[in-house]
Amino acid sequence: MTRRIAVFGKMGAKFAPIIADALSSDWEVDVWPCDEDLGARDAILQTCEAAVISADFILTPGNFGALMEAPNLKIMLQPWVGIDWLDPGFLPEGLIYCNAGGHAAPMAEHVLGAMLEHSLELRQLHQDMSLGKWHRAGRNAAPQARHGDLRGKQVGIIGYGDIAKAVAARAHAFDMHISAVARSERETTPEPLQWIGTQKDLPRLLRESDYLILTCDLNEDTQGMIDASAFDTMKDSAYIINVARGEVIDEDALFEALSNHKIGGAALDTWYRYPTHITQAEADPDRGGPYQGSRHDFLSLDNVLLTPHSAAHTFGADKGRYESLAKSLVSYTKGQTIARHVATGTGDNLDGFQMP
Repeated sequence: MTRRIAVFGKMGAKFAPIIADALSSDWEVDVWPCDEDLGARDAILQTCEAAVISADFILTPGNFGALMEAPNLKIMLQPWVGIDWLDPGFLPEGLIYCNAGGHAAPMAEHVLGAMLEHSLELRQLHQDMSLGKWHRAGRNAAPQARHGDLRGKQVGIIGYGDIAKAVAARAHAFDMHISAVARSERETTPEPLQWIGTQKDLPRLLRESDYLILTCDLNEDTQGMIDASAFDTMKDSAYIINVARGEVIDEDALFEALSNHKIGGAALDTWYRYPTHITQAEADPDRGGPYQGSRHDFLSLDNVLLTPHSAAHTFGADKGRYESLAKSLVSYTKGQTIARHVATGTGDNLDGFQMP
């Protein structure tokens, strides 16, 4: 008997062959690219056992509710990491929910790029040159003419999953010293770390780190974890790089620390709010002008590098995510443990709830 997988979205349509090639001939892949043919969507939903969703699928009104009524759905997969938006209570009881990996390399490259830019001061040197300023040339013996380097600097990583491991490997290649804190204790310290601890070791990590890298999940334990007291603990030269979620850092404390130069600076890729229209972002609701990812004016600061949640926005990451989903589906079909199984539906909130 043929088993069916539904792959939704324009990106899904592009990478559906990766999933089809990974599965046995017992499975057939149906694709709906989020067009106007709702009849085709509903026909697929009537037969699918597995569903791979996409951002354009869940952001279109009615799609997610229709999927939750699919009579044979057993497993659902998303091609990104964050599940802070997801309430298992609104998933049918027993529904397996998986996220995706496959994007660790570009995110680690983003982190290393941010560290290099901060250390080498490339933006400032370029600006100086554009103004005819050569005062930081190699012939100037003044200490303030120098820029930094990464060799020997201490990297502290919060969270130690695939992204953190990719960061650690690249930082090690630059002869940096790396430590981390993770959710659970490790019996041994993995290469190339100097040490790895848990939440109780966070103050030590904050004290030691020249570069603090956030790669952890957003949950009850991590929300607001980097607060005013954390900034008080950090070196005044420390540089923080956030590729986790904006809310891992207390919004007010971050702006205060950067405004008053309590730390050396920050590279921020994830935010506290996002515009409705990314191609033509609306005016900022608090101050007009360019839309900002916070109610604070981060654009006014001279010690930040701001990017629009784009660290993993590469073609290589897109492909890697669907390869990750394919691995999860293969594990599912073989009855094996699924490495990216991150939630299970409980149906607790479905009683009396009418799907849109």
